[in-house]
Amino acid sequence: AGSLLGQELSDLGFNLVFAPSLDVIDGTDSISMAIAGISSFGGDPFWVGELGRAFVEGLHQGSEGKLAVIARHFPGLGGADRPIDEEVSTVQKSLEQLKQIELAPFMSVTGAAQPESRVDGLMVSNIRFQGFQGNIRATTRPVGFDSTALEQLISVEPILTWRNEGGLTVSDSLGSNAVRRSFDPTNAGFDAVNVARSAFLAGNDLLYLDNFKATADPDSFSSIVRTIGFFLQKYQEDQIFAQAVDNAVLRILTVKSRLYPEFTLDEVLPSAEGLSSIGSNKEVGFNTARDSVTLLAPSK
Repeated sequence: AGSLLGQELSDLGFNLVFAPSLDVIDGTDSISMAIAGISSFGGDPFWVGELGRAFVEGLHQGSEGKLAVIARHFPGLGGADRPIDEEVSTVQKSLEQLKQIELAPFMSVTGAAQPESRVDGLMVSNIRFQGFQGNIRATTRPVGFDSTALEQLISVEPILTWRNEGGLTVSDSLGSNAVRRSFDPTNAGFDAVNVARSAFLAGNDLLYLDNFKATADPDSFSSIVRTIGFFLQKYQEDQIFAQAVDNAVLRILTVKSRLYPEFTLDEVLPSAEGLSSIGSNKEVGFNTARDSVTLLAPSK
């Protein structure tokens, strides 16, 4: 399935995919299971890692290495108690507990022996942890905005080695209702520039500016232009900020250079021949659905 998806996405001209989801579903919590739906490989951290690694390998092979694979939702949303796009969930788990379950699949796809089985990046989720450092009264900020928590999570091996070798971190949607309510519980206003700055300084190399419209701006385009302008000014004024930007850009260019050893138009554009086969191989999808355990009814 991964190979076919990689081939078809590449033939259509895509070079970045936010998949697979490596959340380990808490099978004892009906709410968590309903939220995850069919977007997870299951509730066993070992098998989520094995299936995830095979899927990543397929994406890379099917696209002939022309697809950057970004696994989500690091460090794992299997224990979330509410829809992640609507509110930031708080999970009561320590770092040691996360290593045993939630982090295990991400360790699998960052520490795989074969390069094709390793992800190019991790999408960082906006989830809070209570008791993260052993103190049950202490709660982190949403991880995508908490530099200390994110650094500790990435410091787990083999994720740390993967990161030091150029692994990307990608923010989740910075314009979601969950992010908006996290910065302003009344949901009365949205400061796009501050949200982007906070996400970047927390350790995200690539910022996903989805639904990214500030309250005072007429549209998302204006908010994005204004945010880029702020980053440019900050880059010129602040040496530490500039170094962080340089490090992030270097990681992004490193991934791009793996996809395209030569940055030429002919190298990037898909071939016309590949378009003729799009959607023709329905047998893989049919067999995958038939052989897997998939939620069909009732709806969540």
